[in-house]
Amino acid sequence: MTKTIFNRIFNFMTFTDIPIWQKLLLFAGGGIAWFIIIALIGLGAITYVNDSSKALTEQVVPHIQASQKLIIQIRGANVSVHNIAIHDEVQIVNDNSQRARDLLSHVAATLDSLLKGGKIRDYSDLTGELIAEFQVVSINNVISMKNVEEVQTKIPYLFNLLDEIITIKLKGLQRGELSLAEKDLFMKKLREYDSLTVQSVTILSKLTSSISALQKQYTEKIDIVLSRSMVMFIVIGILAVSLLILFSYLLKTSMTKPIKAITEQIKVLSEGEVDLTKQITIGSNDEIAELSSNFNMLMQTIYDMNTFKKVIEEDDSLEDVYSRLAKVFYENLGLDDFSILEAAERKNIMELIHTPYSREEICCNKEILIDSNLCRAKKTGHTVSSIIYPEICKQYLLAPEKFHICIPVIVGGSIGGVIQFQFDKFSNRENEKPTPILNASCMAKQILKAEQYIKESSAVIETKRLTGELRESSVRDQMTGLYNRRFLEEYVETLIAGIMRKGGQIGLLMCDLDFFKEVNDKYGHDAGDAVLKETTKVISKNARSADLVIRFGGEEFLVIVNDAKPGEAEEVAERIRKKIAATKIKTSGQVIQKTISIGYCEFPRDTQNFWEAIKYADIALYKAKEAGRNKVLKFGKEMWTTEAY
Repeated sequence: MTKTIFNRIFNFMTFTDIPIWQKLLLFAGGGIAWFIIIALIGLGAITYVNDSSKALTEQVVPHIQASQKLIIQIRGANVSVHNIAIHDEVQIVNDNSQRARDLLSHVAATLDSLLKGGKIRDYSDLTGELIAEFQVVSINNVISMKNVEEVQTKIPYLFNLLDEIITIKLKGLQRGELSLAEKDLFMKKLREYDSLTVQSVTILSKLTSSISALQKQYTEKIDIVLSRSMVMFIVIGILAVSLLILFSYLLKTSMTKPIKAITEQIKVLSEGEVDLTKQITIGSNDEIAELSSNFNMLMQTIYDMNTFKKVIEEDDSLEDVYSRLAKVFYENLGLDDFSILEAAERKNIMELIHTPYSREEICCNKEILIDSNLCRAKKTGHTVSSIIYPEICKQYLLAPEKFHICIPVIVGGSIGGVIQFQFDKFSNRENEKPTPILNASCMAKQILKAEQYIKESSAVIETKRLTGELRESSVRDQMTGLYNRRFLEEYVETLIAGIMRKGGQIGLLMCDLDFFKEVNDKYGHDAGDAVLKETTKVISKNARSADLVIRFGGEEFLVIVNDAKPGEAEEVAERIRKKIAATKIKTSGQVIQKTISIGYCEFPRDTQNFWEAIKYADIALYKAKEAGRNKVLKFGKEMWTTEAY
């Protein structure tokens, strides 16, 4: 047990049998740890130095400046007092008196700022102008505070002595001379003033000395912190570099050994006969082992695809191929939300293929089933992905809720269909805030595999579709290329289902050339065929791209106007009628110009029965014939006189 734990610790420390990302993470983590340690030491040193420097600049230095300024101001006031004593001119006495008062006022203000904190203003001794001002915090040292308070108590006495000295001096100047008693009093007051000045200066000198000592302490501590930090930087730097070299060697060894092993095994595999079922094994637990696993998966995928292709080649119908392809998406790839759309190039429509594994309803605007060019993937032939570009396709209806990837199926050089995959955009877990799914790389892998299966299936789909086209030839008119009545009988259920699902309506236009029999009788059947072909072109060209033109029989044509808005069927009918009347058909040296009569009705507005609607349009057609031909008439209930069609 102890040996096992020791081996695990040893393997962990030597980067053996752990994933590469963990190796790199541990290596990077070690480097980051050393960086953090060095950064913390540096940050601690910088913080301490910064705080100490801040204390010096905000507390100690301003206090020294203030105490030195106080000594200068008190001495300056003393000089002014002595000037009062030695001069006998009133103006000089008054000037020095005012200067002494100003200086003492500045001293009082500075002392108050030292005790309470605030701004200290420095004025010129000669002009009295403000030179500078600086902020000081209150003195928090008990001894320094007592010194300031002691000086502060002497200021009122200095003011009183100053006033008395000035009063005595001015009286003597007014009388011309001081009496002997006044002279003695004057000198006494002057000596008292000098004494108080000396005491104040002495106290302020002590204050300056104590603050200077504090400044020296801060400076010494900063020097000690910087020197110790430098030593720690050197020691830790040497240790970090040594460990970096050691673990770099261990990391290199742990990664190169397995790579050499897998290279040798691939080389052995390449020298012999390739066996898609042969597995490569690597005795490690890192990403290199995952690489070998992925290689094995690739071989298995190739094998599965070859097997899949052989199976679908032997399937009976195209529906079987689609069903088997859907099963691969659902069971093998885990893609459980997808739609298979088959495109019919001639009809410009798409059909939703239903399998036991795919969606029963389309996630897009159902108009793409009628007009396949509305589908971006079908129109461009390129993969459309809302993961790469959100809301890339305006026909996709679930854009706020899901990601979608639409892959065109290339069949015979054209787009034979589109396979659409959907993924939840938001998580559905309870008590969890909805967030966009971040497993785009995982989805991309599965889609990539799905594309490979689609490509493998395309050739088989083309073969099956060609077989189906042979059957389709039985539902097309050989001369005009239009669908015939048999096709309508097969298509009618899909048409009705689409109209009912959308809640829309279609216009049914029954068209018949006027006096067509005369063409055959007068010019021959070749001319009649030419007229029918040209009529087919005119009708097809003037119907909308989403409309369906059917040769109903003989010279009768049925135009199905899809998703017809009110009045739209009549517009299409009138356009066809006018174009037919204006068309000149050249045949065998003759120019033939015919007209056409059209009767139409609207399904399901006029009736809920589709074939009854066809009959209604036919009745309206014959009413147009009776009314003189070359007309368009809409069916009305008054035209129908029997109960059944």
